[in-house]
Amino acid sequence: MPQATGDDRKRVVEVIEATLQRFGRTKQRVWGDVISIELLENGRVIFTFQIANRFVQLEAPTHAPWVDVLLDSFSDLLASKMVALVERGAPRDFRDIYELCRSGLTDPVECWQLWRRRQSIAGSDTDIDRARLAVQTHLARIAQHRPLESITGEADRSHTQQVRDWFGNQFLEALNELRG
Repeated sequence: MPQATGDDRKRVVEVIEATLQRFGRTKQRVWGDVISIELLENGRVIFTFQIANRFVQLEAPTHAPWVDVLLDSFSDLLASKMVALVERGAPRDFRDIYELCRSGLTDPVECWQLWRRRQSIAGSDTDIDRARLAVQTHLARIAQHRPLESITGEADRSHTQQVRDWFGNQFLEALNELRG
């Protein structure tokens, strides 16, 4: 499979950024192997397009049906989201994983299995105790930054509590299955 060159990647970023600029101001951020092009409205990010240069892949990418572009497999996307959850722990990482599990596309055990598999292939840390502590620490940081009492609206507050409880219990409990 041919690899994209640096010039190919630069051209894709330019096209995406030019396309998004028709809708408003954009900002580009780069970290690790990811380029993120963000569309801003009133100073807030309302859309993000990310491109990652994957050095570790669990499965071969597939061609998009509508254009000749390779897309990461669902397993690779989920494993990458799990790495982000453990390493970065942004609220969106928690929301994404929760919604994927809630919708039945995956479950906590599979999430952790894919995380461990990707970490192992990459030669990175697969210590589940460290991963558990990282997720717990991220949850505590988020709860401190946005306490339930600060959330207006009973439905939003209740949903936030439900998601936090799910991670603190069901999601982290799935790590025990990796030990066995």
